[in-house]
Amino acid sequence: MSKKHLKYLRNEAIEDVTAQRIREYESKAGVAVTLPVPIEEIVEQVLGLDFDWDVIEEKPGEQILGGLDAVNRKILLNEAHAALFEDKPGLLRSTIGHEAGHWDLDVDRAKLSQPMLPGIDVGACFVHRHASKSDHLIEVLFTKALHDDRAYKVYKQLTQGEDSPEVRSAVDRYQSALLMPKWLIQDAADRHDFTKWPELYRLAEDAQVNISNLTVRLQRLGLIYLRDGDKTIYRSKDEWSGQGTLF
Repeated sequence: MSKKHLKYLRNEAIEDVTAQRIREYESKAGVAVTLPVPIEEIVEQVLGLDFDWDVIEEKPGEQILGGLDAVNRKILLNEAHAALFEDKPGLLRSTIGHEAGHWDLDVDRAKLSQPMLPGIDVGACFVHRHASKSDHLIEVLFTKALHDDRAYKVYKQLTQGEDSPEVRSAVDRYQSALLMPKWLIQDAADRHDFTKWPELYRLAEDAQVNISNLTVRLQRLGLIYLRDGDKTIYRSKDEWSGQGTLF
């Protein structure tokens, strides 16, 4: 898929791609996927990617959780942050999903067999670093500001070459849809009251995602409405505006 088209990639198209990947896995494994989605198995069995742990070079101020070694069809996870992944398993799953999104939406597979010459930049939407063990040129994911737009803006001023906004948006929506399929979240609405934070935290635990990832997903699906600085969860913007007219 051409990068220039990622800016215009509609949510429905991403929903279709991730749903297809899950259905392919269900067919291969002979199971029906439930929460938590078996992200590693889908990446391995459907996308054909392997995993490896490595120490990925970071410059001052950077936090690089993972990278895509597209030539060798591997997702690399940064050993330097193993403790963080252990403490926040939802972060590990979202990192894997994000890299899977790069592979599925963003990588030109036709060019993978063409060797890259030293010193040639293969694209502005990635930052290239060398992993200290494998020494492969990898396309790294800057995740310090994965779910914080204010931090992302500051980070962008301090660094150069991270995912372009359109790429970042597309792969973020991809990981969200893959980890929280629309039909499973809609089914969960029958068991959970999405207007209550304890219920959302229970669902986040069931899905093995962090709470910010879940709330963004629910808002994209139109199942809740949140206002900046307001902890109250509304079922819709109309419900919020109706509440506002009472005061």
